[in-house]
Parts: sequence; structure tokens; C-alpha cells
Amino acid sequence: MDAATETSVRALGVGTFVFAAITGGVLLGATFAGDGADVGGVLPVGGAAVVALAAALVAVAFGRLPTPRVGGSGVFLIAAAIGLTLWIGTTMAWSIVGDRSWDAFNKSAAYCAFLGLGIVLAAAGRQVGARLAAWVLSVVIGATLVWALVTKSAPALIEYERVARLNEPVEHWNALALLADIAIVLGLWIGTAAEHRRSVRVGGALLVYVATLALLLTLSRAGVVVGVGAVALWLVVGRERVPSGLLLLGASGPAIAVGAWAFTRPGLTDDLAASGDQEADGAVLGALTLVGALVVAVVVGVALRRSLANDTRRRVGRGLAALAVGLVLAAGAAVSVAAADAVSAGRDCAEVVNDPSRLSSLDPNLRLCWWEEAWDVFEYHGPEGAGAGTFEIARKRFRHDARNVVQPHSVPLQHLADGGVVGLGLFSALVLTGFVVCVCALRRLAGAERAAAAALVAAPAAYFVHALVDYNWDFLAVTAPTMVALGALASAGRSTRPAPRRPFLALSTVLVAAVLVGSFAIPRVADELERSSTRALADSDTERARDRALWARVLNPLSADPFVSLARVEERRGNVLRAEREYINAVELQPQNPATWYALGIFEYEVRGNLCATYRYLNNAYTLDPVGNQWVRGGPLDVARDSVNAGGCALGS
Repeated sequence: MDAATETSVRALGVGTFVFAAITGGVLLGATFAGDGADVGGVLPVGGAAVVALAAALVAVAFGRLPTPRVGGSGVFLIAAAIGLTLWIGTTMAWSIVGDRSWDAFNKSAAYCAFLGLGIVLAAAGRQVGARLAAWVLSVVIGATLVWALVTKSAPALIEYERVARLNEPVEHWNALALLADIAIVLGLWIGTAAEHRRSVRVGGALLVYVATLALLLTLSRAGVVVGVGAVALWLVVGRERVPSGLLLLGASGPAIAVGAWAFTRPGLTDDLAASGDQEADGAVLGALTLVGALVVAVVVGVALRRSLANDTRRRVGRGLAALAVGLVLAAGAAVSVAAADAVSAGRDCAEVVNDPSRLSSLDPNLRLCWWEEAWDVFEYHGPEGAGAGTFEIARKRFRHDARNVVQPHSVPLQHLADGGVVGLGLFSALVLTGFVVCVCALRRLAGAERAAAAALVAAPAAYFVHALVDYNWDFLAVTAPTMVALGALASAGRSTRPAPRRPFLALSTVLVAAVLVGSFAIPRVADELERSSTRALADSDTERARDRALWARVLNPLSADPFVSLARVEERRGNVLRAEREYINAVELQPQNPATWYALGIFEYEVRGNLCATYRYLNNAYTLDPVGNQWVRGGPLDVARDSVNAGGCALGS
């Protein structure tokens, strides 16, 4: 058994373990209940992070936890994160859809809370802060990936999946692939750290195995490329290169074999596969996954009983290097062929099919169109942007087809379109300060702590590279772990000192936390009231419907939905002029949202029969969204246009 030569994580006090467990629990909430790219997870998950951080800072204020120190690089990191969040909130002042910008601010504030949790966690760990944070992330991401494979093996545990690519529980395959990339490096750290017991190191190999198999089943091309880059970074900044290479071969080999079999099964790789096929092929996949795990455990367990002599280590190292060069050359040749195919085919803005063949394609899968639209949005809305979280609406003026896309699949372009030059600048500052924090941590730490830090560096490195071609920023499931890793790197290895009681810090922390949780909760309460209004109207309870809509408008004055709900209530009551006034209020609140103009135009067409007003309002909606599915030949817009062309407006019809 390998003996620990440095301070062990097991030597920490109960309070530190409790806080680590709380942080891990909140992170599990982010991966399992983050609500994908939507905002439903901000209140439960982000609220829990804010409360946990506030409790930790209160404990710091009264001397129950050590006072964190982050150094100059950490201060700039915190400033960049808070600055970006405040700017996102500021865009509500001119946002074309203000309620979406409020949601974007709330999500960014939650990310700041996770950054704070990472800072406090590493400080609480004292001499083993980096290792403690790395263990928390390993357990959380490992549990997430295991559950993902379980849902693929036993699809009856979840709702019927129309898309075959592995995405549970984070609700997006590329986001899950990013977690797998991070887990591979964490597994290499666990499996090669000399201070870990042999059984623990086998567990690290199993984490690499699970992560590799999950990565393959996501069919994420960016995930594979970023994963290779993350492993390369680990080999560069880490110290155990030969053991890492051997462990990677021993753990990933069986995963690739199982994945290759899975690629041949339509129940696992075909969209819209019958549930019976999914269950049958999933059961075999589960059995093969367990067999592969057993093979990894046996092979790595036996290998760990043997030590490599220096000469043997050098020969193995040269062999691994030659293998790596061969793989790089083969990959380069494959990329060249795929690139030539993509160029010769001329598939501009083409959609890539969701099957294993996509792994050999270099088609950008509509991203070129979305990136162009993001630039169009920025140019149209000037240097300040259209408002945080509004790309889905702002792009409709420029989109090439009727597909709905939440973000341009590039975080820098997302911030440019939403927050303009300042938004992109602040995000760039966050990336730059994150890089400096990582470099400082690797220089500051030594021994086992440095090895853990090298593993943690994989999280922000993989995240920021992946963010160039996807919309990571919208996912609590991947941004929360990244922020925890950055926070831990900022404070790990820095000396802590006892501090006097600071009740003012405790009070101010509680007040800020209360404001943030309130900000998280109010839009969700307003949404529920608006839905309640719709249900009441369906039950013909117009009084209750009106009351709920009024409260929704009070709680969220930035949303147009309560105005539309009130208009429908007034329609039901027969108050046509009041209904029209509410529809107009919605338009005045969000004049660049085609949905508000469309609702007003349809009201004029169906209720008032005013074809002149119908044409004016629907034509405005058409200008803002010319390729939407709502425009059909012979529809209300065509009818109103024909009436106007025939002189109908002059007759007041």
C-alpha cells in the first residue's frame, strides 16, 4: 500500500468536510437540476449557492472558517466576474426583451456565488485546499456521468428520448461532453497520484473509463477535440506523464471498444428509435459497460502492483510518445480529408446528422449562420448590444430559416451581440484573469497540491476553449463547476490567518444574499402567476385570471406576458377597447419583439376586424421576423395586405 507523504485530506476537521459536502451537494444540483440552458434552475440551484456562500462568509466573519486570501490575480478575477454580471444587469435598461436580461443577470450572479464557494472551499482546506476541491469536482462529475450511462442503459428511468445523443442529466450533449473532458483529467490525477491508495487509484482509472465512454456517446466533435487538448495540457503541466499515458491507454481502450459496439446499434445512435429498441440495446450496453469496468479495474489493479525501473520508464515513455505522434498524424490526415469534403461539398450552414458519422465531419452545423447573425445583431444594435439573453429574439430579423436558436453557439459572440463591446470586453477580462489565476496557482503550489491544481486547471481551460463554439455560459451544469475550480485555484495554498469578529460583514452578506435570492425568485413567481391566470381563464374564472395577471405585471414589469394575459381576460369579458390597450402596452414595452406586434395584429384581425390596423401591426411583426412559421400564404397578413391595396383603409374596414 502506498503511504501518504504529505498532509492528507482525511486530516481535515468536521466543519471543513461539512462545507465540502454542502458545496458538492449544490454542484450536484447544478448538474441534475440546472434545467439545461433554461432559467428554471436559477432559483433552486443558484439560490442554494448564494445561501451556502452567505453562510460560509458569516462563519468567516465570526472566525468559524479561515479568512480566504486570493492575491492580486484573484482580486482581478472576482472583479471581472462581478463586473460582467453588473453589466449584464445594466443591459436591462435598453434590452429589447427586458425580462430575459433580468434572467441573464440572475444566472450570472449565481455563477459569482459558485466562484465564491470555490474560494472559501480551498481556504477551508488549508494545506490541502486544491486536493479538496479536486475531490469534490471528481465525485460530482463522476456521479453525473455514471447516471448518464445508467439512463442510456435503462432508458425507462427517464422520459422517452427522441435524440439518441447522450445528454442526461444536463439536457445537452455538448455540455455533458465538456464535463467528461474535465473528468478524464481528474481521473488521471486520481489514478497517478502516489499518495493515493491503490484502490483509490483504480477508482481514478474507472473515472477515466466512464468519462471516455460518456464522451463518445455524446457524439460531440468539439468534446472530443477539447478532451484531447485537456489531456495534452495535463501531460504538459503535470509531472506523471508516463503513468498518465499508461493509465489512459488501460482505461480508454475498453471504453472505445464498448463505444464502437454502441455505434453499430440503431437503438443507441438513431434519433426517434423505438423505445423497445432503446431498451434492448441499452440492456446490452449496460452489461458491456460493467464488463469493461471490470477489465479496467483488473488491468490497472495488476499494473499498479508493479513499478517501472528508470530504463523501462524511458522506453515506455518513448513508445507512448511515438504512439501519440502516430495518432496525431493519423488525425491530421483524417482532418484534411474531412476538410476537403466539407469544402468541395459547399455545404454552407448545413445541419450535420446526429449519428456516429458526424465525428468524421468538419461541417460547422449551422454555426456559420448563427455567428453571422450574432454579428448582424451587434451591428444593428450598436456598441451596447441588444440586451443580455435576447439573441433568440434579436436574430429573427436576420435569421436564414425558421429554426429557433437560443444562442449563437459561441460565448464571445453571445456577449458581443447581447452586451456589445463592453460585454465582450468584460468576458475577455474574465478569461484573461482566469488564465493568470491558473498560472499563478501552478507556480505557487508544490507536490501533491500542485498535481491537484494541474487537474483543476483542465476545467477552465476546457471550458473557455469549448466556449468558442458552443453556449456553455447558459448551462449551470458546466459553468458552476468551472467557477468552483477557478475560485479554488485562486485561494489554494495561500496562508490564512485568524481575523477579528466582523459582524458588519455578516450583516451585509445576509442582506446581499437576501436581495439576490429575491431577484432569483420574483421572475419565477411572476411566471407562475401568469400561468395561473391562463389556467383560470380556461376555467372561465375571469376575475381570478385578471387578479393573477395584475400581480404578475407588478412583480415583473419587464415582461410583456402579463399584458397579453390581461388583454385576453378583457377579450373574454367583452371589453374590446381595454383589451386593445393592453396589447398596445405590450408593444410599447417591447417594440422590437415580433411576438407583441403579432399578438396585437391578430387581435385586430380576429376581434375588431380592422384590416388596416391588422396590416400595420402584422407588417411590423413581419419586418422583425420575415421567415417565421406564422406567415402562411393566404393568412391574415395576406388578407390585410390585399384589403389595403384595394383601398380598404380608406373605407375604414
